[in-house]
Amino acid sequence: MHYTTQRKNRNNKQINVWWRPLRSGLLYLKEFSETTTLHGIRHIGLSNRHFMEILLWVLCVILAIYGSYKVMHDSWIRYNTNPTVITVQKDYRYWYLQFPSSTFCYVNPVDINFAKDYVQRKWKVNSGKKFDYYMDFVKKIGNITYESLDNLAPFVNDSKLINVDIIDLILKVHAKLRYKTTIFSNDYANITFQPVLTEMGICYTFSGVITNYLTPNSELQNINSNSPTPSCNFLNSLCYVKTEEIPRSILYYVHYPKEVPNIVDKYYTVQDNFERDTAFTFLEMTSALELRRLSPSQRRCRFMDEPMDDTIPVYSYNVCRMICRRNLALKMCKCTPHFYPYPGEMKVCNIKGLYCLSNHSKMLMTLEKNDGTPIECNCQMQCEDVKLFVDEDTAREWTNPVKWDIGYRWAIVKYSKTRLRRDVIYSFEDLLVSLGGTASFFLGCSVLSFVEIGYYLTLRLYWFANRKHKD
Repeated sequence: MHYTTQRKNRNNKQINVWWRPLRSGLLYLKEFSETTTLHGIRHIGLSNRHFMEILLWVLCVILAIYGSYKVMHDSWIRYNTNPTVITVQKDYRYWYLQFPSSTFCYVNPVDINFAKDYVQRKWKVNSGKKFDYYMDFVKKIGNITYESLDNLAPFVNDSKLINVDIIDLILKVHAKLRYKTTIFSNDYANITFQPVLTEMGICYTFSGVITNYLTPNSELQNINSNSPTPSCNFLNSLCYVKTEEIPRSILYYVHYPKEVPNIVDKYYTVQDNFERDTAFTFLEMTSALELRRLSPSQRRCRFMDEPMDDTIPVYSYNVCRMICRRNLALKMCKCTPHFYPYPGEMKVCNIKGLYCLSNHSKMLMTLEKNDGTPIECNCQMQCEDVKLFVDEDTAREWTNPVKWDIGYRWAIVKYSKTRLRRDVIYSFEDLLVSLGGTASFFLGCSVLSFVEIGYYLTLRLYWFANRKHKD
């Protein structure tokens, strides 16, 4: 008898261990259901309801919560993936187009006199086979690009050339810049060509914005703030820049000022006693100020001041492709070519590294694998851009007695009466309205209802548990 009584007491204690917290929890849920502003919850906690009524209301509340979640999730996905729209504008009389920049590169940038002086000072030779050998090396290095990496094969095993500072060599033997420019307005007469480090070597850019960050010494150039960026209006009869008296043959690119040419872009050549005119039409893309409030992944484009990483402090589509090539070179040959600025802690290739890259030159240029599969670079378009299309390309070759000269001109002759604009069609405010409307439609709640839920899960729960503990 005594054993049976002890067993019953033990069972009662075990029941109390789990029943009391469960009972307290049910009481707390009942209190929440009686006071909450969420529609339908109140009917679940009322004591005078039949079990089937409670079950029906539980099912209704679950369906309402699922419906609101589904619609809210779709709204969130739309905000994160497709909140922008491209519209067409027609008020062309009020537009000012940023005049295109031009970048030219010497076809053969090595100055023979500078090269001879470099060889004499570096290797202490003045003539003979050794001198010719080192001169050939200097010329090959001075003209090195992805397309000519194979030319370094004869020098790869020379221990005296392994530690040569390639960018220092190129800077010391590069031909001096000389030119004369004529621009359509005297307001821009102070603009000059500035050196820029590209995948084609050291080149020179007129009126570049982004190229000021890509200097051979990896330092931001001092830009004359008194020289405004050239711009053109529909009322201008002709916007042009003419460059002449260039000392040697060149190839040149015409591009958006916030862009830089790369190794696969279209270029034009100019030789001795030769002049070239290229006129362009354009399609401009602008963006609304509200676009800045979205992340690059949302708007699917980047502004110039949103770099991909810390190595090059500026963004453009071609800069992104350059970074992709540099990372690919680093992966293939454990070094980066010298024609990329801001190497940081990355190892700059010596001649062995450059020759290693020659085995992958096609892949580096096209950014495609051997089977034609594109290499993923995650490069987004620029939010503001100008696409240029050749309208006229005229070449003239001069003969005696016309003086020797090399020159070219680029111009905007025909103005587009249409431009595109990126606008925000689904802003964060629209998202809030959508979420609030959905919650109100399915659950009949407001912002204060969510505050109420937070209150019952935190402060109110604490005081309820503390009171029960004292009781």
